[in-house]
Amino acid sequence: MRSTRLIGMMTAAVTGLGSAVAAAEDIALSFVNPKGRIDIQSSAVSGVEGQATITTWNTETGEVRESPDPHVEICLPENVRQRLCQLTQQIVGEPLAIVIACTTVEKPIVREPLCTRPCFQISAANIAEATALAEKIRTGTNKTCAPSD
Repeated sequence: MRSTRLIGMMTAAVTGLGSAVAAAEDIALSFVNPKGRIDIQSSAVSGVEGQATITTWNTETGEVRESPDPHVEICLPENVRQRLCQLTQQIVGEPLAIVIACTTVEKPIVREPLCTRPCFQISAANIAEATALAEKIRTGTNKTCAPSD
């Protein structure tokens, strides 16, 4: 399994210790931990894009640099980010499975609550994989799946 980079420290959580399960609409992706689950409907994803590079900038010098780094950038609306924030506050130091199309694509350890930015990134081996993952998120699946290990 690749290491995950949750850049942007997304935000989300589950109300209380229960789960937030999507209804009949297609599920784009799920965040799963024994303490909670968040199923995100395709229509709730505000942006998803496979990207080949990452752009960084030095705030002191203003230098902008682009580096090869295939990934999928996923942006979520405020209500989903709040639920993710609440969940990750409860599970610092524990794994959080990211499930897309019934496959666990990443299972990073939550190092800090994901409560500050609207977008996050999932690493990919190459741009083809990033593009394929982005398409799976856009189209979703009509079932709720347990994480695959």
